[in-house]
Amino acid sequence: MQRLTLTADIYLQDGWYISRCAELGIGSQGETIDHAREMLIEAVELTLEDMDQEQYEGRLSGAYFAKSDITEEEILEGCELVQQCSITVNADLPFVLAR
Repeated sequence: MQRLTLTADIYLQDGWYISRCAELGIGSQGETIDHAREMLIEAVELTLEDMDQEQYEGRLSGAYFAKSDITEEEILEGCELVQQCSITVNADLPFVLAR
């Protein structure tokens, strides 16, 4: 099991809290800020478990997102940033992260 500390941005949109890990481009949502953060941690952990090292490094470098037809601005249109915080995730990665 490996531990990672990542950044979470939490936005408010239409009564829902949208959580996003900018480093990996993974998002979730919840009815409260805490719920959105918890759901994001779970989404990141589950996604990382199915990722190989090339995919992980591609997400960190931004190469993964270059293929998208939608921009970050379009995704976050109408959202209000309400919190930026660190999240710690525990993941069963199929590779060892360089420290």
